[in-house]
This record gives sequence, structure tokens and C-alpha cells, in this order.
Amino acid sequence: MILVTGATGSVGSKVVDALLEQQAEVRILTRGQSDWAESRLPQFRRLGVDVMVGDMRSRKTAEKAVNGCKGIINCAGVMRSTPDADIESVIIDGAMNLIEAGKEAGVQRFIQLSCLGATEHATSLYFACHWDAEEIIKESGLHWTIFRPSLIFEEHSFLMRVLDFWVAKVPVIVIVGSGLNRFNPISSIDVAKCIVQSLYDRDTSGKIYELVGPDTWDLQSMLDKMCEARGRPLRSIRIPSFIGVPLAGLIGQLIPKSPIDSHVMRVMTSEMIAESAPMLEKFQIKPISMKSCYKTLARIGKDEDEDE
Repeated sequence: MILVTGATGSVGSKVVDALLEQQAEVRILTRGQSDWAESRLPQFRRLGVDVMVGDMRSRKTAEKAVNGCKGIINCAGVMRSTPDADIESVIIDGAMNLIEAGKEAGVQRFIQLSCLGATEHATSLYFACHWDAEEIIKESGLHWTIFRPSLIFEEHSFLMRVLDFWVAKVPVIVIVGSGLNRFNPISSIDVAKCIVQSLYDRDTSGKIYELVGPDTWDLQSMLDKMCEARGRPLRSIRIPSFIGVPLAGLIGQLIPKSPIDSHVMRVMTSEMIAESAPMLEKFQIKPISMKSCYKTLARIGKDEDEDE
């Protein structure tokens, strides 16, 4: 039995799909707070997944979730804090509970989804929390593997929601910072493939892998491409980060459903690039370009306009 957390997210859901293709026994731990009509939980149950509803920040819940499991794949994480799920508790406390409960239950394999930007001197809370979680994992004594992807994309991913919200219904796009900070966005499918391929690979134990897509984008280019896909103006202005980051925090407070706040903006104005060679040498993937995602969004937008 393999436990997957964050299984209703972009990467976690793909990990579950890949494990099921290998006929693995899968259990997922989810808070179950998403819209039931859009949730994949009923589908997971039909496919034989052991669905457990609970919060991994609870030690008792973590103990129940890891019982009988041989491995843990932790894909849980949030970039934007909400009243019931702040960044620190989900990333750090959640990982700690899973590790401690897993060790007591005899689990030996632990795979952690972290992020590029997780460093000892990170200025972003999101990056700093992932670094702290990584340090806990390294000292766990388990056979761990850590994956650090750049920004993760798919049609309905958090990244695409951020970019779409950023350019929505405004005549001029506000670029925070220079707009020249770079990313190597990677598909959620490719991240999931790397994770599952590493599960039973002894050579990946105790190692950290940086995961990147085939293209390099800067912030300005990603926003311009979203404008193009949505048929919106490409005009933009720039404001300094010391103004833009607090402004994003204010937007997050005034619009609770906004995907953007100060923590998200710090990530979006950072740089998340790495060399692809180590990833490609180890894992059997053909990285998907983010261009395909923009094409899909453009097609959806065109269909919506025709329906109106």
C-alpha cells in the first residue's frame, strides 16, 4: 500500500493515476474540502483507491493513514495561505507528522514534492518552509527522495489560475519587478512520472532531483502569452517589487478567492531555473512544453466566445 497526500492536486492526482496503471495498492489522505461535484474522490473510490478523509496536520490522522503502508508520497502543499490551511502548517507540520508516524509504522520509503527555490537563505515563506521540511526529511533515517520542480503547469493548475487572474479584465497588465526573472515550467504529468519511477529505484534514495520543463520563460513572457491566449491587450507597466508584493497581499485580503497574495507574488517574482540533464539522464520522460497549455486555454476561450 502506497499513501499519497495532496492526491486531489495537479501532481498528486497524476501520481495516483500512474500508480494505478502499475496496479499498485493506493491510499490517499485528503481534507475533502473541495467542491464535491468537481472532486475526483468518487472516481478514485470506483478505481479501488482507499480514500481517507482527514488532515495530515493531525498526528492521530497521520498514524491512521500510514498504517499498513510501505511508502509515502507527500505531494501536499499550498502556496497561498487560507484560514484553514496556512503554508507553514501544511508543508512543515504535515511532513513531520507523516515522517514520525511512518517511522513508528515501519514505513521505509518517503518521497517529498518540494520546489526549486527551497534554500537555506530563502526570502519567500513558501521556499523557506519547503527547505525546513527537506531538512526534517534528510534527518528522518528513511529512504527519502526529494523532488524540486520549477513552476508546475496544467490546464487547471494553480499557476494557470494565477496568470489568468493576473490579466483578467484589465486594460493594462501590471508587471511586478523587472518581469525578466526566469522559470522552467514543468508539466504535472512529467513531475508525476519522475516521482513514480523513483518509488522502487534504490539509486534515487537520499538524492534531490531538480525538475524542469524544456523551455525557459520570464514572467513578462508568461503574462503576455496568457493575454494572447485570452484575447486581451498586451499593454503593460512595471512597478517595483517593494510596492507590488504588499499590493498583492492587499488584493489577497480584499478578494478572498484571489489566487494571488504576497507569498504567491514573492514566488512569481523569483527565479526558478535549473539544468535538465540530470533529470533526463535518470528518468524516462519527454518533457511537455508549456506552450501546449496556452494553446488549450486559447481554444477553450474561443469556444466560450462562440457560445456567447
